[in-house]
Amino acid sequence: MTVDALAEFDEHELLHLFHDAETGVRGAVAIHSTALGPAMGGLRLHAYATTSDAVTDALRLARAMSLKNAAAGLDLGGGKAVLIDDGNWHDRSRRMRAVGLIVDDLEGRYITAEDVGTTPDDMDDIAQMTSHVAGRPVDRGGRGDPSPSTARTVFGAIKSAALLQLDTADLAGVHVGVQGAGNVGSRLVELLVDAGARVSVTDVVPARAHDVAARLGATPRPIDGFILGDYDILAPCALGGAITAPDVARLTCVAIAGAANNPLASPDLADALHQREILYVPDFLANCGGIIHVGAEVLDIDETEVEARITSSIERTAALLHDARERGIAPLEVAVDQARRRLREGSVVDRT
Repeated sequence: MTVDALAEFDEHELLHLFHDAETGVRGAVAIHSTALGPAMGGLRLHAYATTSDAVTDALRLARAMSLKNAAAGLDLGGGKAVLIDDGNWHDRSRRMRAVGLIVDDLEGRYITAEDVGTTPDDMDDIAQMTSHVAGRPVDRGGRGDPSPSTARTVFGAIKSAALLQLDTADLAGVHVGVQGAGNVGSRLVELLVDAGARVSVTDVVPARAHDVAARLGATPRPIDGFILGDYDILAPCALGGAITAPDVARLTCVAIAGAANNPLASPDLADALHQREILYVPDFLANCGGIIHVGAEVLDIDETEVEARITSSIERTAALLHDARERGIAPLEVAVDQARRRLREGSVVDRT
């Protein structure tokens, strides 16, 4: 099969499949665009059923990173790496060092970082073999876990959605369903509860959802049928593709804003949501805090500038949602058009 026969191929610059015979580690690196700078995106470890599934995910995620980095005003391109979890990760450090060599072979075209299934410690192992990595632990020279920053921009997106759909700037009493109680999801639950929201939470590991709920004051719910619950706002914070076409017809929420990349099984579902007057905050706008956090290492941005950029990204999302409402079109259409325009122009941000 040629790469352009793959459904998710979108003029990607590179697709690199790898298998390290010594450690057994297998996966793929996809680079969508380097028009704005080196491609940057996380390293995901997941139990993909097939290599084809892993490649499809890498292609989709790399494209999303191009849009995310462009929309966030970062001088970075879009890329992603995925690892196939074969259940044989007892010598994790050795495998991550093998990944480091693979990243290094790309000579800086791709910079990796933490993602679902990987940690700052993994980035430290990778850093033993390449300089093209970000997000190492703070005590080892990196910026550490990006999850709190991701949760902040998702929280901002939820507040913007509530203002447009519920006519309130106050989340007190607003019912939010958080799907996924991992690093980002749990921090989002904390922010929402602190703001007075009524929060339901679920996870594929029920004990994790129960722990987060008990610790933070939320309500745990089963994973089955969760997204169809009676929420005002749904926050998908797990893996992509959670919202399918049949789901769209049955959703009861008025808005969707979460941390998951590609939460819609197909991008055209954004139009179906728009027809139902359900506000979908584009994922690459809502969850951009994490890439701003780790991208600061690559772009040499100090903490003050990181804070300013996170605040600006939240404000840009609010403005884009308002613009889309005024024009009567789906926010995803506006967001993609704006991001692709910047990619076409290849314009970097002037920091002079």
